[in-house]
Parts: sequence; C-alpha cells; structure tokens
Amino acid sequence: MQRLFKLIGITLFVTACSSGVETRIHSSGTGPLSAQTYHIAMAEGASADVRRAYVLVQDALSAQGFAPADDAAILLQITVDSRDAALALGTTGPQNLSAAKGRKPLQNCADKEFRLGLTMTRIADGAEIYRSRVAEYHCKMPLSDAMPSMVDAAVADLGKPRGSYLIRRNAVE
Repeated sequence: MQRLFKLIGITLFVTACSSGVETRIHSSGTGPLSAQTYHIAMAEGASADVRRAYVLVQDALSAQGFAPADDAAILLQITVDSRDAALALGTTGPQNLSAAKGRKPLQNCADKEFRLGLTMTRIADGAEIYRSRVAEYHCKMPLSDAMPSMVDAAVADLGKPRGSYLIRRNAVE
C-alpha cells in the first residue's frame, strides 16, 4: 500500500510539470489571400524576441509564397509580449481581455503568458486583411523556445481565418 501511495505521488509530481501546452488562437480576416509581397513594420530598438519573431514569420510566409518588398501592397505588423499569468488584463466593460491563471496542484513556478500577434493590412486603403492572435501559458519554457510553435499557429489560418479555437500539444510548460 505504501508503494502505491509513493507511485501516485511521483505520478502527480511529474504530471504537474509536463501536462502539455494549450495554444489559444483567434484569427480573422477577409478571406483567401494569394501569394503577395509585404512590407514589415518593425520599431527601432526592437527586443531580441521581437526580432526573432520577425525572422520566424518571414520564413513561414516565404514557405507560403509571400516575399518581403519595400513597395509591397501589404503592411505586416508583429507584436510579442510576455506577462505574469497571475495578472488579469481587463477593460472598463464586462469582458476581460485575458483572465488570470491559477497555479496547478504541485506547480513549483509561476506561469507566464506569451502572446504573439500578426496583422496584415492593405496599404492602399488600410483594410485589415488578416489578424491572428496566439497565446500560451508556460512555467519553465522560455519565450524563445515557445515562439516557433506560436508562429506556426499564427500563420496556419492565413487566407482562411477560423475564429477562436484551441490546440493542445505535448510539451513541457
């Protein structure tokens, strides 16, 4: 019986750290996009994480037939942020932008919420043709390690936005 309790305790300890990652995605836009050129809007002095996101997004868009150009018809904007997941982001209205996340049982570190935003706007008239927001909670994984999966999720709906949905993958939080 004592072995059973030890086995259960070890199992709970291990599963508290490796329960998988949930990627929350919201995409919207006007519909199908044919491969085009885009212009990147990156602020001077952007952080290393933002610069890495731009490289990863450029690679993902190139794989879909898009190419960067100074005289492009589309403006690409990328946002990256990390915050303590115990803090809620709210508005003055009834809706929260992002609710606070509580700790899991036996969790020994504080969660961070990583968020990636990708917006494509038609330069000629300012129409937003694609928007994707991706968010994940992580306890131990740094933002730089989470970024490739988040970028893949952000560009997956390009040209065919699906609204809000959730993807689960096996990874250490």
